[in-house]
Amino acid sequence: MPLLKQYFSYDRREEILTTCLGFADFNRVTGDYLEFGVWKGGSLIAAYHLAKKHERLRSMRFYGFDSFEGLPAKKGVDAEFEQFAEGEYESSLEEVKMNLKRYGVELDEITFVKGWYDSVLNEETRKNLAIKKAAIIYIDCDLYESAVPVLTFITPYIQDGTIIIFDDWFCFRGNPNHGEQLAFRDWLSKYPEITASEYQRFNWKGNSFILHKQ
Repeated sequence: MPLLKQYFSYDRREEILTTCLGFADFNRVTGDYLEFGVWKGGSLIAAYHLAKKHERLRSMRFYGFDSFEGLPAKKGVDAEFEQFAEGEYESSLEEVKMNLKRYGVELDEITFVKGWYDSVLNEETRKNLAIKKAAIIYIDCDLYESAVPVLTFITPYIQDGTIIIFDDWFCFRGNPNHGEQLAFRDWLSKYPEITASEYQRFNWKGNSFILHKQ
């Protein structure tokens, strides 16, 4: 039985996390796991348990960033689409903690940052966190306007070999001028010292990249 079926129902997310954590272990990419868009905690549960399978990753710390109020109102380049309504994917922090505890996650190993990304992803928050480098970054925030502050925030944590996973890469009809695709392209243009190699696609909408930093 796949691991995550013991905990939640996102087996394809478990598959990509298994692959990416295995890559990090083999290539000695040490660092933390950062997740943006926690929802009910399924992928965070999977990442936590899968990391424990690798001796070199057992010191990995886990960070979950979310408004815990669902999605913000769409605006800008994504506003024309019907998907991703305001408040969709709402799950309280208390509910998430209960889910993690129910499925064997030690809560003292998880750091949560609650708030809208454009308000909390800043230098003050960075100073309050113990993150030095990221090994795996999971971005499940759907919208361009949400992904932009996430990518800006993670920039100092990128190292050669960091893997970034986009849960909603092919949403918005796969159009590269919307959503996470556009945010990623704009980010790479802004920081030319960072390049990306496409890695693994998963289910019908996800994609991942290995990042390189000069």
